[in-house]
Amino acid sequence: MPMELLHRFGVFFRDASIYIAIGLVTWAGLIKCVYPVLRNAGLLNRAVVRLEKSSTRGKQGVWRDVEFLGHSLREDWQLFLHNATVMDSRGMPHGTEEYINEDSVVYKPGHAQLAELIPSLLTSLGILGTFIGLMQGLTDLDFSNAEGTIRSIPNLLEGMRFAFATSVAGIACSLSFNVLNRMAVGRAFNAIDSFREAFYDLAMSRPLEPDVQLICQKQDDEVELRRTAQAVGNQMAGALELAISRAMHPLTLSMDQFLKGATQEQVTGIRAIVDQFLEQLNASLDGQLTALGESMKGASQGQLQAQRSFRQALGMAEQLTQDARRIHEASLEIARQMGLLSQELGREGMQREARAQEAQEMALRQANLCRELDELSASLSRMNSAVDALTRRMEDQASAAIGVEA
Repeated sequence: MPMELLHRFGVFFRDASIYIAIGLVTWAGLIKCVYPVLRNAGLLNRAVVRLEKSSTRGKQGVWRDVEFLGHSLREDWQLFLHNATVMDSRGMPHGTEEYINEDSVVYKPGHAQLAELIPSLLTSLGILGTFIGLMQGLTDLDFSNAEGTIRSIPNLLEGMRFAFATSVAGIACSLSFNVLNRMAVGRAFNAIDSFREAFYDLAMSRPLEPDVQLICQKQDDEVELRRTAQAVGNQMAGALELAISRAMHPLTLSMDQFLKGATQEQVTGIRAIVDQFLEQLNASLDGQLTALGESMKGASQGQLQAQRSFRQALGMAEQLTQDARRIHEASLEIARQMGLLSQELGREGMQREARAQEAQEMALRQANLCRELDELSASLSRMNSAVDALTRRMEDQASAAIGVEA
């Protein structure tokens, strides 16, 4: 009796171990593979909701928190914030694809290799139970006689039932795990896409494509290189010019001093030669050259005096001309007033005699004014004649003085 109980306990433990192994593998797959992926998908969806709420309320910068995506994605998001801050200081947007992607959300936390292994492991455990059940049923099978065969049939059926049950359990758990894992992965992919769209629409502008960014960076580098080359060229030209000027300054100074000294000596020598020549010429002419110079000096002073007198006379003539012009303008104004008075006389018949008297007086005044204007013109003509005579006299005196000296 105790041996039979021990045998049944051993069989029960052997049968239960297959189910326990299938259950443990399934539970480990759900905890290690499915749950982390679903958790990350939920965190990304929650981040999308927070971005939409912050945009609606007008609050910006909620995504700059390190715990924005939760604890599981904290390291990846912190690295993104660090690099985004550096790129933002240079005026360039930075994408989240390198940090929040399939690897960081699905494959790495979801243990992708283990998730691929678990379905095969569950199927293998089911097949292992099948073989164990068949082996258990065939172990006590006795075909030596009919009585032994009948006694071994229950053990065979029990073993086959265990074999089919473990196969069903393994395949069912494998299919369930595959379905749950695929659903979790699909939800995570959708969450990643939703997060990227919401982040680029509500938080940060979408970065350029790598090819476009590389082209822009290349163009910026070329512009900077060209600017640097130009600056270096200008500096080199300035330094070369300064060096040449410093090197040539002593030579230029020496040449200037030499030329200045030589020119001064030449001028001094020429002046001495001219003075000596004039002294000898004056001595040979018995001082007539000196007398000629004094006479020419006097004549020049006389001409200057005559020119000043002539200018004064011209100024007086111009003044008289202006006075005559003013008198003429005044006469024209008087004539205009007389015309106006004549018109008024035509309109006012009752005062015609008085106005006629005033018109006679105004005519008399105009006649006197015209006579004065004629006298002024005659005096101006006489003054011009006197100036001409004075000019001719001065010219004759100058010619006579030059003839005498000659």
